[in-house]
Amino acid sequence: MNGGGEEKMYSLSMTWKSLGNSERILAVLFAAGFILGFLLTPLGFETRMNELRTLAFAAFFITVGLLLPLAGLVLLLLRRPKVAGILAVLDAVLSFLVAPADQALFFFTVPPPPAVTAGEYILILVGVGYVIYGTRVYDNLSKKQGMN
Repeated sequence: MNGGGEEKMYSLSMTWKSLGNSERILAVLFAAGFILGFLLTPLGFETRMNELRTLAFAAFFITVGLLLPLAGLVLLLLRRPKVAGILAVLDAVLSFLVAPADQALFFFTVPPPPAVTAGEYILILVGVGYVIYGTRVYDNLSKKQGMN
């Protein structure tokens, strides 16, 4: 009566074990970025949705905070670390823009609440990790492919 659940769990744990140290750290950073991105939505600490200048900015926040980290994590688990490394650096660049632009009232007509401000600056630290480990994962794979 095994529905395959053990096999899927085994496969996920084997995939996790097959990742290198840099890939594991990048996976943790993607998970942290996703959780932080979720907390910076209206389901978390964001209270200014009525003050949003345009819905295009909401799409930007969803992409930077939720979609790119989730895609990067899935790509790592599907053993596509090179593309995950590229997404990490791309997400880092976009993450670096969020806090200063939000403080300058570019996205909203009112200043961010303190919890959102703190989250945005933590997101910058996650972005630094994305740059460091995204480039390591990308470079490590490029070196391995160059040796073959």
